[in-house]
Amino acid sequence: MLEKPVHSILRSMLALGIFVSSLVPASAQDVANGKSLFEGNCVSCHAIHEKSIGPALKDVTTRRQEAWLLKWIRNSSALIKSGDPIAVKLFEENNKVAMNSFENFSDDDIKDVLAYITEESAKAPVVDAGPGTPEEGAAPVAGGDSGMNGTTSTVLFILAAVLLLSSVLLYRINGFLKQLIVSKFPERKEEEEATWYNSKFTPWMRSLNPTIASLVVITAFMAAFGGWFFVYANTEIGVQQGYAPTQPINFSHKIHAGDHEIDCKYCHSSAEVSKQASVPAVSTCMNCHSYIDASKKYNGQVSPEIQKIRTAYETNTPIKWIRIHNLPDHAYFNHSQHVSIGKVECQACHGPIETMDKVEQHSSLQMGWCVNCHRESKVDVANNDYYEQLHADLEKRGKRSITVAHNGGLECGKCHY
Repeated sequence: MLEKPVHSILRSMLALGIFVSSLVPASAQDVANGKSLFEGNCVSCHAIHEKSIGPALKDVTTRRQEAWLLKWIRNSSALIKSGDPIAVKLFEENNKVAMNSFENFSDDDIKDVLAYITEESAKAPVVDAGPGTPEEGAAPVAGGDSGMNGTTSTVLFILAAVLLLSSVLLYRINGFLKQLIVSKFPERKEEEEATWYNSKFTPWMRSLNPTIASLVVITAFMAAFGGWFFVYANTEIGVQQGYAPTQPINFSHKIHAGDHEIDCKYCHSSAEVSKQASVPAVSTCMNCHSYIDASKKYNGQVSPEIQKIRTAYETNTPIKWIRIHNLPDHAYFNHSQHVSIGKVECQACHGPIETMDKVEQHSSLQMGWCVNCHRESKVDVANNDYYEQLHADLEKRGKRSITVAHNGGLECGKCHY
């Protein structure tokens, strides 16, 4: 008698369980794992709330379907070649540079990253707190360690000089007014001549016209200050030549690019195809250091710097390198245009990088420095297929070579937005 009611209850409980399970996602995404993957692989090109090298990722999960995002993240180049209209449009909007492929990511890994992006999209963007301790990786401000000490001292010195000059001029004008009083009221002559001003200054100085004297002094001061400021503005403001910060890992270009002759473009792989010469990911370092036994070179102990790389790789933590070469926002520089088209060697701008144990900014990277290079550097039209038509035109006109300046390299729009 009880068998049917029991079966009925069990069937009802099973149906309820199926209904409840349908309301719960099959597998909740691991946001922590997504954050770790994002910081280890994506932050070099992407930010959530603002455009970086690549577009901002805020609300990307609502703008694009998940299936499309899985294909795009895993292999964007393949999706572009397939003719997908969204992929082609993104490729065109980002200077025809495809995103790195992540074919080693599983679907769950990509979904974890997307879950992290969704969570961060809902948060307000972090606002810069203003003056204070500079962010790690920010270029220093010329004039002092904090970026304010040198400038503050200069401003205080100028204010002190202006106040001193104002005091002298006011005192001089006061003496002139007293002379006028004496000329109008002769009976007060003895009283006025007894003042400190008349006892200290010679008759020749007292005979000077205060207006003309003031103008001469102000002109001389402004000329001296203007000359100093012109030199300061051209050699100090925004110029980081010689800047050599201590990096989180003491990477030696002398060992890698010099002693072992590793091609610069092995690590900075996007220099030939992109505006940016990308900083290598930790996985690039481990291509070699997974196999190289460093203990033979360090008295039986593993190099602490190589150990830092291995730890970063094992914990999936990005290395926070400090940027050295930092152009102003209004200046445009394209690595691929110089490296692939112009065949410019890295050392032309970065100096003898293969000899540096600690990298520093070798050149000033000022506008005058770039302009001089464009004026003096000749375009190799004979050995470069890119300039095939230009080479043919030059031969017709009986010319053998031209400089970058002759080819439009001094046009303002080439380097400024």
